[in-house]
Amino acid sequence: MKPFILALLLFGAMAVPACAHSLWVESNDVAEAGDLQRIYSLYGHAGSSSSMNVPLMDATYLLTPEGQRLDLKMEKGNWLAGFGWMEYLFKDVVLHWPGDYMFVAARSPSVYDPAWGGSSPSNPRLGYSFAQMVIHAGNQSGESWDAGLPLKLQPGQAPYQVKIGDNVTFQVEYDGKPVNASYSASYWTWDAHDGDEVQTGFAGDQGSFQVNFSQAGPWQVGVSTDIPGQGNWTATYDHSAGRFKSGDQVPYNTTRYSTVMSIWVKK
Repeated sequence: MKPFILALLLFGAMAVPACAHSLWVESNDVAEAGDLQRIYSLYGHAGSSSSMNVPLMDATYLLTPEGQRLDLKMEKGNWLAGFGWMEYLFKDVVLHWPGDYMFVAARSPSVYDPAWGGSSPSNPRLGYSFAQMVIHAGNQSGESWDAGLPLKLQPGQAPYQVKIGDNVTFQVEYDGKPVNASYSASYWTWDAHDGDEVQTGFAGDQGSFQVNFSQAGPWQVGVSTDIPGQGNWTATYDHSAGRFKSGDQVPYNTTRYSTVMSIWVKK
């Protein structure tokens, strides 16, 4: 766990981005079959312990090399090196079989309206947020790293083999078809939302984009797409600012799907 803890210590020195929280997952991405390994699910701004919290989660699970889904009952932590006092989720898992595991976290859906901030027109959207990473155990490697999510993010090579200077092509699909999703790729010392170095763009009609991994260490590659269509979401919790209560029918105009993949780039 030393590389991850080092990253957390350095994350703590980052500036706080003044924008939306993010969901991501972390762990060592290379292990031996049979290893006991701690995995993390985090949500908030990486540079501020006061912004970190545990949202309502829909699911956290491992997909084994054979495709079996192992649902995880995560534990809540309240202190972590590099952040201090904060909330996060963790679990110690055993990687019983050799091969590539998909570690996936899914936040419970919710409606957000930009107008709630007071400076944007009303356009409520239902949001689904997912985070994923690949954990390689032993000597057997996979050829596909599909987490089975509605918004699929597939790297063109094993993410645990990515090295400095590699240009990696990613494929993004919604409902099994290429989609012109927006994408963002950021190194852990950058402001992922506003930094000039962040690689951003659109995947195009073929749903393909390329990331240049210019530095060693943790990266996050995220994609997002909006699907138009009105509907009503049945609230599963009480909104902290009183916008809705559990059981309310909350209208929305569009549905946003977001997926973030964590990748540790090697030297």
